[in-house]
Amino acid sequence: MTDMYRTLDDWLVDHGSDSQASEVQGLFAGMLATSQSPKVEQEFAARLIEYADLQPAALQQVANELNTMVTTLQTSWSGLGLDFALLLPADDELIEERIDALGAWCGAFLSGVGLSGALTQSQSMSDDMRQALYDLSEIARITIDDDDGSLEHAFVEVCEHVRLSALVVATECLRVTHGIEESMDPPPPSDAVH
Repeated sequence: MTDMYRTLDDWLVDHGSDSQASEVQGLFAGMLATSQSPKVEQEFAARLIEYADLQPAALQQVANELNTMVTTLQTSWSGLGLDFALLLPADDELIEERIDALGAWCGAFLSGVGLSGALTQSQSMSDDMRQALYDLSEIARITIDDDDGSLEHAFVEVCEHVRLSALVVATECLRVTHGIEESMDPPPPSDAVH
């Protein structure tokens, strides 16, 4: 995943985009979490071009990486999600860069959920899903004032919370879409400091 992050991040920079590689996965994850229909796949290119302010031809350079990302997300969301991993900078990158990428991932995930049109104001949501969406919106605004040495541990915990929150959203939305039984719920996100 580290190689994919660097490849996509470099590609975005080369094409003058202000978006990060984490946002690409977050956007696609949000779209797929709420709808597994084939139409969603066809929208990915258009949504990414608009979101990251790219030229359509630019996507050809990373077509394999994007296809791998979508396939991996589809597999994660259609199973138990145990293999789902956030696309973030490598552990040896500055903690500030990783925290910024995590916040960007959450914001893009919520954008993907919104762009899919799957959630409406009239739709009922479980308390777990409502809490997951709230937590993701809060983490999307994450900032740090000072690294006192405890950030590394907190970062790992918050990443796991984000991962589980995204799984809660995907599980509930796809269960409603496909009429899957309640027994497939993942465990609710654990409390994390953010």
